[in-house]
Amino acid sequence: MVAQPSSAPFAIENADGTAPFLIVCDHASNAIPARFANLGLTEQERADHIAWDPGALAVSRHLSKLADAPLFRSTVSRLMLDCNRPETSATLIPDVSETTVIPGNTNLSPEERAERIAEFHRPYHDGLTQFVDEQLARRHGKPPAVVAIHTFTPVYKGERRDLEIGVLFDKDTRLALPMLDDLKSLAGVDARANEPYSPADEVYYTLDRHAVARGLANVMIEIRNDTIPGEAEANIWAKRLKTAIDHALATCQA
Repeated sequence: MVAQPSSAPFAIENADGTAPFLIVCDHASNAIPARFANLGLTEQERADHIAWDPGALAVSRHLSKLADAPLFRSTVSRLMLDCNRPETSATLIPDVSETTVIPGNTNLSPEERAERIAEFHRPYHDGLTQFVDEQLARRHGKPPAVVAIHTFTPVYKGERRDLEIGVLFDKDTRLALPMLDDLKSLAGVDARANEPYSPADEVYYTLDRHAVARGLANVMIEIRNDTIPGEAEANIWAKRLKTAIDHALATCQA
């Protein structure tokens, strides 16, 4: 299904949730505003992983419900602009994603690039800054952890990825290492550290800006998207993640 964009590049769900962590889903949507003429892509291309993280929003919503956690999510395709990249990144507005040419992103002028940043990137991060500020203010000195949910494609540029879930982290391992141990203990689950990406791949921008900079415990989760064909599987992953997060937070507080 190809989503329709909202009037803002982000949305907030369950803002009053009481969980000791927040959920961020940077690539929740494949929506492209109508005036961009689908960026010249087919419906299948717009439904593919190049345009978003299939299954990430479903897992995020199930986790939000199970844990009563606030959720901040994108409402626009990352092909318009990848909010999980710095403004100066060469991959911010890709003209080729994996092997697919994005006609609407080719030969953008500096002015067009600046317009995209002003319309999508800055409002997204201004909104996320305000969201985290408000969460901190209402928690009375008990800062929440931040969990970013992503998914990845099982085949990338012809290479098969066998892992099912990656736990990504940088210097702050408070959440990541206990979660990794917990997920590795699950029968039949292939969980790995800093795969298929790591902070060296520019994928930690949102967490660096909104969690690391504030000293908040943080982790990025990458789930292989073919393991989330529907809501039932999304709920299974959400239950696994909630258990792992709960154990990790208990370890942090011990």
